[in-house]
Amino acid sequence: MKMPEPHYTFDFEGLSDHLQNSRLHITDHKENRKVTIRVSVDDTDFLRLRGLRVDSHIADLVDLAVAVYEADRWSQRHPEFPSVIRVRLPVRHIETFQRPEVREHLQQTLYRFTGDYWIFEFTTLSQQKRVAELQRPLWKSSNEGIRAEVALWSGGLDAMAGLCNRITQNVADRYLLFGAGGNPSMRGIQQHVFHLLQNRLSAEIHLMQLHIYQRDTKSKGLHPDKRLRARGLVFMLLGCAYASLEGQRTLALYENGIGAINLPFRASEVGLDHAVSVHPLSLHAVNKLVSYVLNEHFVVHNPFVGWTKAQMCHVLREMNVVDIAWQTVSCDRPHRKDVPQCGRCSSCLLRRESFLASGIPDKTEYLIHVETGNTLHELLRKSQLPHMMYQAHTIRTAIASGNAWDVLAKQHPSRLADIVDRLSLETGVNRENLIEDIITLYQQYTDEWMQGNVRSVFEPEIEDIKRVPKRRKQEKTVSHEGMPK
Repeated sequence: MKMPEPHYTFDFEGLSDHLQNSRLHITDHKENRKVTIRVSVDDTDFLRLRGLRVDSHIADLVDLAVAVYEADRWSQRHPEFPSVIRVRLPVRHIETFQRPEVREHLQQTLYRFTGDYWIFEFTTLSQQKRVAELQRPLWKSSNEGIRAEVALWSGGLDAMAGLCNRITQNVADRYLLFGAGGNPSMRGIQQHVFHLLQNRLSAEIHLMQLHIYQRDTKSKGLHPDKRLRARGLVFMLLGCAYASLEGQRTLALYENGIGAINLPFRASEVGLDHAVSVHPLSLHAVNKLVSYVLNEHFVVHNPFVGWTKAQMCHVLREMNVVDIAWQTVSCDRPHRKDVPQCGRCSSCLLRRESFLASGIPDKTEYLIHVETGNTLHELLRKSQLPHMMYQAHTIRTAIASGNAWDVLAKQHPSRLADIVDRLSLETGVNRENLIEDIITLYQQYTDEWMQGNVRSVFEPEIEDIKRVPKRRKQEKTVSHEGMPK
C-alpha cells in the first residue's frame, strides 16, 4: 500500500548536547508552513552521576526516542483521524535502521501507540558526537556482583507502590529508577517523591533523569499536542537505554494490571482515550524494537500485570509511607498548581478506589472536592465514574455467567483476546494460564468495587452526577481544531 503524503515532516540535523542546541526543521504540509527550532538532549548525567559512557547503539536509541517525542509533541492531530508523520533522522548505525524488518516494526509500533502513520528516513550521522559519548569517566559505576533492578519512575502512585513491593520482595540489592521528559513540573514531582522515599526507606535507591530541551518554540508560534500519544513509548525507549548503560538487559515498569490492559468502558468507545502504552502486547513490541536497535536481546517487563492497584497499595501502610503516597500524582488532566489532580478522570478515580479498597485513608486533595457552583457541575458532568462502575458491573456479570472468558474475549477482542492468542503464539506462554490470570485479576477488581466502603463513597457521587443539568441539545463538543466530534 502506498503511504499518503505526510501532514508533517520533522528533519533533524542530529541531536547535540543542551549547550549546543542542534536544529530541527518542522514542515506543516497542511498549512504550508515551515519553522526551525533548536532541540537538544542532556545525557551528561549518565557520565557525571553514574560514571556511564554512552556507546553508539545506546546513543542511537536515545536519539530515536527524542525524535519520536518531538514529532509527537508538535504534530497537531484530529482526535478521530490519523496523521501521516515523516521523520528524517541521522543515526550512527544506519545498517540497522535500513533493514526492512526493523523499519517495518518501528512503523507498526508507532502506529500501535499513536494511531498515526509514520515514515522514517535515516541518514548517516556525520556531526560531532555528544560529550557523554566521547569523554571517558574518571570512575566507573559497577553493578557487578550486585542484584540491580532498573525501573521507570514517573512519580505516580503505581511507581511508588511498585517500588515498595519490590523492596519487600527483596528482588534486588540496588534499585535504579529512571525518569525523563521535557516537562519541568513532572521532573520536579519525580524528584520530590524520590527524595522523600530515600530519606524514609533503608533500601539503596538511585534516581537518574534525562532532560529534553526545546528552544524558540513560543516565538515560532508552535503549540504542542497535549495528548502526547507516544509518551509511554518514549519513556520506555529512554529507560531501556539507561538500563543497558547500567549493564542490565531488562527494564521493569510498575503498573497495575487494570491500568495496563486498560479496557474501554463501552464497546462503542474507539480512539486513543484508552491508551495502550503498557499493554502486554505493547511491551512485547518494545522488546523487539529495542533488541533490534541495541543488537542484543532486551526485555521490558511489568511484574504487577496480575495485580490490581489496591493490591499494590497494601504495602504502603506496612512500610509507613502512606503520607508520601498522598503526594504522588496520578491525574490524566492536571488543572492547576495548587490542586493538580481533578478527581474525576479514570486515573484519579482508580487511585481513589484503590486507597479505599486497601483500607488506606486518602488525603490527596482533588479539584472535585474543593470546587463549588458551575465549576463543580462541569467536573461532575465530565466524570468517568458512571462508566467505570458500569464496566465493573458488566465484567462481574460476565465472570458470574460461568462462561467468563468467551464473554470477555468477545467484548474486548483487541485488548483481551489478543493478549492470549499472540503472547501464547509468539512467546510460548501457556494459554490456559494466561486466561486464568486475567479472569482472576478482574474478579479481584470487581470485588473491590463491591466493597461497602467503596460503594459508600462513590454511590452518593453518582447521585450528584445525575442531578447535574444536562447540556443543551444544540451545543456541540468541539475539538481543539474546531471540528465537531
